[in-house]
Amino acid sequence: MTGPSDFGLSAVATLAHVADRPFAPMHRPFWARWRDDVASLRPRLVPAEPADPSDNAATHQLESLGSVRVGCAIELPPKGTPVSAGLVATHGYSYCEPLAKSVRRFGPLCARGVAVLHLRVRGFPGSQLDTGDWADDRDGLGWIARGFPPALNRPEDALNWSVPLAVADIACAGRALRDWLTTRAGADGRPVPIFLHGESFGGGLAVLAAAQTPASLVSFERLAIGVPTFGDWAWRLADPARMALGAGAHLLALLRALGNQDATDTLRLCDAAAHAAQIRQPTLCKLALRDEMVPAPSAAAVYNALGTDPGHKWRFLVPEAHTEPSLAGARRHALFERCAADFLDPARDPAQAMAPWEPLLTEGDRAPTREDAPLTGPQTGLFADEPSRDLLDDQLVAAYERAGRTLDDLPYTPEWASLFAEVEPGTGLREREAFHRLHNLRKAGKLPRMGRASSSPPAIDRDEEADLAGRVTRLVGSLGQRDRLPFTPEFDRLVLEFNAATGRDLGPHDVWRLVAKLAK
Repeated sequence: MTGPSDFGLSAVATLAHVADRPFAPMHRPFWARWRDDVASLRPRLVPAEPADPSDNAATHQLESLGSVRVGCAIELPPKGTPVSAGLVATHGYSYCEPLAKSVRRFGPLCARGVAVLHLRVRGFPGSQLDTGDWADDRDGLGWIARGFPPALNRPEDALNWSVPLAVADIACAGRALRDWLTTRAGADGRPVPIFLHGESFGGGLAVLAAAQTPASLVSFERLAIGVPTFGDWAWRLADPARMALGAGAHLLALLRALGNQDATDTLRLCDAAAHAAQIRQPTLCKLALRDEMVPAPSAAAVYNALGTDPGHKWRFLVPEAHTEPSLAGARRHALFERCAADFLDPARDPAQAMAPWEPLLTEGDRAPTREDAPLTGPQTGLFADEPSRDLLDDQLVAAYERAGRTLDDLPYTPEWASLFAEVEPGTGLREREAFHRLHNLRKAGKLPRMGRASSSPPAIDRDEEADLAGRVTRLVGSLGQRDRLPFTPEFDRLVLEFNAATGRDLGPHDVWRLVAKLAK
């Protein structure tokens, strides 16, 4: 195989690359300060007035850190299609395509009820009203060198660096999009899930944003990323060949100009491989076997570090990236776009959406057909622009009605055991998948109301509540993500450890009722 360098590694070694992930000395205080600053903002999407001459296709603006106006364009579902989710889509580094071109990329996804916010982080065309052109690299440094501090003595020293500021732009965009959609665009006042998409530069920023944005502000519930940059800086810096192109070249020039090796600690504040461990969301990630712009082993290190359950992260392989692709490579990149559209379809659980794609994640050049879908899975609307309520949903809803308990009161009860015994033979779902599908149906307003719960959570004191809340947060990132716990080994461990810490003897159902109560 010819093409980009493999950096002396086999394909297996490339994909297995794991970063040494010690945090930078200032990591915790810096990101705590960043989160406080982001939480103090109240970003709103407003019409782009005045227009940004650097890309007048920006239809809206929002305010981010430093009172900087960030430009974006909103793409809504076709008239008559309700909004079921929002997506924040980022962009590349060396080439940031015009917004008008970006808007045309997500048409099939919009047809499925996804409103797409095409964001341009500060300093790129469309977001230059308050910053000017940060992407101008005539000085040999480029966007990524803007605001990079020569020394890092206090958390405040790195707060004006372009990378964490861009991460703030994404966090603010997700929050503003969610609030905008809740009151507009046919969402009927219901909060909608927000997803995140980015490739290369945008993929690295997406990982940082998903890891650091407080769930109390906005939770990015699914990530679709491709060849993410910013991974394993220590490995990249060990060899100048790994920093030869794009943002890497700009950073290498900057560090040489500073002549200060301590500056690498600042760079490590934004190591995507270190941050990836904090991500628990379902994630689809495109990885290349060879890439020089974003060295393939460093992108693989980001994927390998993800804290997402193994059953809820998927690795989609392409032969090469950031180069003129071979015919096979071009087909694989195009196929990833179709795979990502299915993964981001709000009408489908990610695991179910990805099931037909499992045989195609490493090779293949055609999208799955209906015949490729598992016989036990959903059979109607699988690849339609507007998926319909399928046989799987009918079976689940009917069994749920017969169970007669509210969804929060159902796990780990005899009624749940009966429900699962009824649906498992015909659907092939695992318990966790069945519960998640019911949860998604409830969010979509497709579950019947069951009145009040049949049981009440046991009484515990405030210290025990705080202990339980802390354990849940450490497991899934926030109380708002509690529905990921039932029917997992993590929940079984939570029950054992909570009982051991409190001296109680609570069963799984009682502990789940407590968790559900804490999150309300």
